This record gives sequence, C-alpha cells and structure tokens, in this order.
Amino acid sequence: DPNFAAVYNNRGNAYQSKGDYDRAIADYNEAIRIDPKFASAYNNRCRAYGGKGDYDRGTADCNEAIRIDPKYAVAYNNRCRAYGGKGDYDRALADCSEAIRIDPKLAGAYTDRGIAYGGKGDYERAIADYNEAIRLNPKSAVAYSNRCEAYAFKHDFDRAIADCS
Repeated sequence: DPNFAAVYNNRGNAYQSKGDYDRAIADYNEAIRIDPKFASAYNNRCRAYGGKGDYDRGTADCNEAIRIDPKYAVAYNNRCRAYGGKGDYDRALADCSEAIRIDPKLAGAYTDRGIAYGGKGDYERAIADYNEAIRLNPKSAVAYSNRCEAYAFKHDFDRAIADCS
C-alpha cells in the first residue's frame, strides 16, 4: 500500500543500515508526507542526515520528533549526537541527560553523553558514563572503544589497552 507510511519508514531504515542515506531520506520524506505526525520518521531522518554530516538538518528533524512526542528518549539521544557532531557539547550533554531521565536504561545515551564529556575534556565523567553503558549493554564495542580512548587521555594505558582489547 503506497499510502502506508510505516513501509516507507522501514525501507528507509534498511537503506540507512546499508549506508545509503539519500535513499533513506527519500523514504523518510515520503513517510512524513503521508503522516506528518510520524515522530519516528523524523527521528530516523535525523539519523540519516547525521550520517551525511548534515547536523543542522538532523537537529531540525529531531526537534520535530520531540515536538510531536516530548517523551521520545531516542530522539533526544539522536539530537545529542547531532549537537556533538557540531561540537556543541553543552547542548549534547543536556539532550543526552534528558534522554537518560526519560529512559534510564538507554545505554546508547550514556555512551553518547560520555562522548560529549570527552569532547569537553572531562574524562572522569566520560568514563563513568561508559561504565554505565557497559553495565547496561556489556557487548557495546562502542562504549569499550570510547572508554579506552578516555583512559588513554588520562595516561591510564593498562586500562586503555584492556578496553581496546
């Protein structure tokens, strides 16, 4: 059914998983055209724009997803990533903290907040967030990798090597 917004959204997710951001964005556009209140399609398009490095458009889409659904923790987390991509770590920290407040079990929000703390040079707080991300998701290679980097910045090379390994 060409009028079924979820189908376009889901196909957009598949394209995005393959790194084909332009096709993903085209499908999210169609999902939004069909259902302008489809918060998930805005959120997913935010991620696709982030994949292309277009953080301003990504931020705008996450803003819309949050306007539609103010308790959408993942949209706050993705806007955190967009702000982080722009080097706006204060806004990134605020959004990741809001995502965590809404959903304290959202491991990715701790990882992304750790990245923002690292961007500000606050490696202690970054490590604390990576620890929580790993506690929630012990198989998160991203959290281990980022914690490795934070330990290296602190010259704690034994811990860095353990995490990178």
